[in-house]
Amino acid sequence: MPTKVKLFLLLIGLLVLSGCQDNSDFSTDIVVNEGSSKESAETEESVMAESVPDPPKPSEVPVNSEEEDIRYHRVDDIDISLSTHRCQSDGENLYLVYGSAGEPDLYVMPIGADEHMRANIDNPEGMVVCHIAIDIYGKKHILVAGNDYEEWYIWRLNDSNQVEEAVDVSDYFETKQMAHWFLVDKEGNYYLQWVLSRDGIIVDREGALKHRFTLESLETQWTYEAAVGKDGLIYVIYKDDDARVRIGEFDVESGSIIKEDSPFYFTSDEIFDGMSRGTDTNILLFSRYSGVWAYDHEQGILENRVPLSDMGLTREAESFPLTFLPDGRFVLLEGGKDGLHIKYIPAGK
Repeated sequence: MPTKVKLFLLLIGLLVLSGCQDNSDFSTDIVVNEGSSKESAETEESVMAESVPDPPKPSEVPVNSEEEDIRYHRVDDIDISLSTHRCQSDGENLYLVYGSAGEPDLYVMPIGADEHMRANIDNPEGMVVCHIAIDIYGKKHILVAGNDYEEWYIWRLNDSNQVEEAVDVSDYFETKQMAHWFLVDKEGNYYLQWVLSRDGIIVDREGALKHRFTLESLETQWTYEAAVGKDGLIYVIYKDDDARVRIGEFDVESGSIIKEDSPFYFTSDEIFDGMSRGTDTNILLFSRYSGVWAYDHEQGILENRVPLSDMGLTREAESFPLTFLPDGRFVLLEGGKDGLHIKYIPAGK
């Protein structure tokens, strides 16, 4: 083979090898870039996952079956019998709203203690503390009024009982009226219902009005009690045209009571003075005529769990229901010859 031909073939071989080497480098570059992109995406997903907070979990308090009877010592001339419907507990303390107009503070009583103390909320404008709600996560919310009841706010408190957030709801109070029930559901929606008319409003967490409602819009004759159940939803005791007293879920999205066919009802002569979430059932209730009841629609439970006679009470007894504790006990203020007593009555399981 001529020398020129050999040189020509050798040159072609070198060019081919050089081209293969370049393609190899390019291919390797693609693999590296793919790996880098994958690692980058995984890193971004990891950062995003870390930045999204876990949803809050409902506070859990062990059931307590210990009955207690404690002599109450009044301080500051505060009559806590006026805290009926305005007393809540987070499992460690009782929080009492005193019913007198002009009172600018919340009161705290450790569970099992014989006296209370001021929460000492930083309140330079002297807003009147009117009501309290504690959500299923253990956070405290209080309803306050100012400027001769022309201004209304919902204060969310921190663990030190200081104002963390304030929500202005003044526009929704058309007249000077007091809320009989002030509740907050698991989504942060507020339920307020007035004492006399039983009209009310639903306000979302940011303070926007969702609904106004009346007895007529609810298609009921009357409402007796309202509370947040163990499931974090709002429930109302109401009476229909058939004079039967029932418990129904309040739908905050439609502003109505969900009325289901149910064999569970009370007669119209039953009077309830307390209602709260339960431990083994969705709801616990207190009637001064029959005692403590446990109710759960899903489980098919309606039982007179602690009859009035087992509580050592009579219908004529001088007693003031305060609240149910997260541990399942019912707290009652009872008058006696030696003064007032705070009774803790087990009702949870």
